[in-house]
Amino acid sequence: MLSVTCQQMQDIEAASFKQGHKPESLMEQAGAGIAKTILHYFPNKRSAIAYLGRGHNAGDALVALRILRDLGWQVGIRCENALHELAPLTRRKLRELGDDFYYNQNRPEKDSIILDGLLGIGARGPLREPLALLAGEMNHHRVQGRSNTIAMDIPSGINGDTGEVYDGAVIADLTITIAIPKTGLLSQNAVNHVGSLALAPLEALTPENIQSNQPRPLHLTTRHSIKRKRRSFDTHKGQAGRVGIWAGSEGMLGAASLCAEAAIRSGAGLVTLFTPPTLYAALASITPREIIITPSINPQDLLKSRFDALVIGPGLGSPVASLAEKLFAVIQETELPCVLDADMLNLIAREKRQDLFRKNTILTPHPGEMARIYPASEHFSRVPTADNFTSEYSSTLLYKGARTLVAWEASPIYHNSTGTPAMATAGQGDVLSGLIGGLCAQGYPNLEAARLAAWLCGEACQLALRESHITEETLVASDTIAHLAQAFDALS
Repeated sequence: MLSVTCQQMQDIEAASFKQGHKPESLMEQAGAGIAKTILHYFPNKRSAIAYLGRGHNAGDALVALRILRDLGWQVGIRCENALHELAPLTRRKLRELGDDFYYNQNRPEKDSIILDGLLGIGARGPLREPLALLAGEMNHHRVQGRSNTIAMDIPSGINGDTGEVYDGAVIADLTITIAIPKTGLLSQNAVNHVGSLALAPLEALTPENIQSNQPRPLHLTTRHSIKRKRRSFDTHKGQAGRVGIWAGSEGMLGAASLCAEAAIRSGAGLVTLFTPPTLYAALASITPREIIITPSINPQDLLKSRFDALVIGPGLGSPVASLAEKLFAVIQETELPCVLDADMLNLIAREKRQDLFRKNTILTPHPGEMARIYPASEHFSRVPTADNFTSEYSSTLLYKGARTLVAWEASPIYHNSTGTPAMATAGQGDVLSGLIGGLCAQGYPNLEAARLAAWLCGEACQLALRESHITEETLVASDTIAHLAQAFDALS
């Protein structure tokens, strides 16, 4: 979905009012969307405290709080303003909450949910008292009490247009942006304050006829903007897609196995893993039975079988020159969707073979690999780097990071909304590459396969953290694979 500036968002709201939509109706819808999203991330009952300012952002939080209370949650509010200082509509929503809530409880229970309802998108500049006090409390409880902070639309103290972080800004674990993503939320400056991103859509507020003021449109990939394919009833495994993978080397068998398992879990009908003969026995012992493992010393074998997509690079290591040249030849010859990952990217950088970045290739660099394949990236931030790279090369780019970027030629630059710091562990990139390859084999266009795979991997990790006895410290790549089915199921 296209991101908008704060002024554009206010114009969209004003237009909806002219069409007959009432502010209270929109507030109820926004609050309901916020509550629904909270329940998606935190399905078990717990306590929630809303930190309130005076405006309609606080009203949205109060509606969400009322819904959670009616579902059995313990709820409370924290507010430094007198009742008469609240906006009239916000005051009404506070009255509708009734008497069954804690008032000005500033010591939330451990693992509570804290709702940031201090300021909306129109606020600018450092937080002033008493809001600075409340923001400081939220940040304190997030660290000391292991509370989860959820921002309504935007974290208080963040510029909604630029992402500038003002002194004392709220640090959120999750930001639920209402109706349409705000451009500032996608800024690299704001990523550590925004946290994960989710969208609470409002039917009355859509970005129709809005022109992006960015040189290249910035979009947010959410569960609402991507679709999974539905299979025909008579689909057989040949039609579900065949993936060929060249991966693995001494000491890096896990990368090959994870990549292949992710490919088969993507829905691909057949997955063949080519690996050196000396590794066959060891790899066969750790790889799912459903995957075909073929000993090979000749990458041309990738071109001799009927594959629909290729993945080259996970755990490849540093191959000898003769093998490297054969891999280059395969990439040069094939017209199939071809995912180039990890050591394959390093090999291309080392040999200066950027001519291989053709239209059928999908590149998945992390920042270090990006600097090697595209040294100019060291002089730019992430969005300009993605813009410049995809203007110069025709590959689809998936640029890994806290807000993974996906772009191709003149497409918008898509920011992924899912993910967690727990993904900073070995093997996650191998899972991602296998997933992209599997989706491409099923007929997803390269750009859509990359967007969908990034979203699924991030969602699977978030599911693992909230539905298993797994923490940020203990999550591993196999946990991501184990939760892919639930991630797929979360899509419409």
